Amino acid sequence: MLLVLIAVGPVLLLWLLMSRVPRVRWSAALILAGLTAVAVMLIYFLPRGGREILLSCLVLALATVILSRLVERRRLGPSRQTRVIASAYLLAGWLFAVLCCFALLWRPGPFFPSADTVLPLPDGLRATVNPVDDGDCGPGSCTRTITVTGRPDETGQDLYLEVRRHLRAGGWGGGCRPAGWLLDRTTECVEVSLTDGQATILLSGNRDDLRHLVTIG
Repeated sequence: MLLVLIAVGPVLLLWLLMSRVPRVRWSAALILAGLTAVAVMLIYFLPRGGREILLSCLVLALATVILSRLVERRRLGPSRQTRVIASAYLLAGWLFAVLCCFALLWRPGPFFPSADTVLPLPDGLRATVNPVDDGDCGPGSCTRTITVTGRPDETGQDLYLEVRRHLRAGGWGGGCRPAGWLLDRTTECVEVSLTDGQATILLSGNRDDLRHLVTIG
């Protein structure tokens, strides 16, 4: 959400500097502020779509400024004021810089999923989240390991089945789910295994879409 304010805030300020007709100035400023508020709200409720929402907000903000400038040009003719010309160049430079940063950050890569995507476990089960290091991350996937200990009278097989039921109830029905939205193909996956009476949960953050390859276990 902060990225929306950082990206769109200067657009609004530069528009206020370059605009020449008060009615057009404040109408466009209200639209820009509304776009920012809507984008922040959408990212709050749909965090997976943050990149797409930010890009859409920038495009709409640019369209608002261009259309408003055309309205002013039609009313007053071309402007030769230094304030207007300098603000227009600064706006173009700012948008170019934001899009360049966006292109660099857009490249998907492996990541460590949060342990909170599977925790807390049902009452009576104890989870140990193992520390991660460089060896847990490869070129296409990063893996976080969680060891689960059952209740004193619980068999390993019962523990395994209970953990599987917990994961399915938490939205891990197919083993993998998308981490991004429309343009982001990254996925986070979960696998469960049983070793020496303990269940092991492997959480992986993958650069590619692995929904057709990974199952819970």
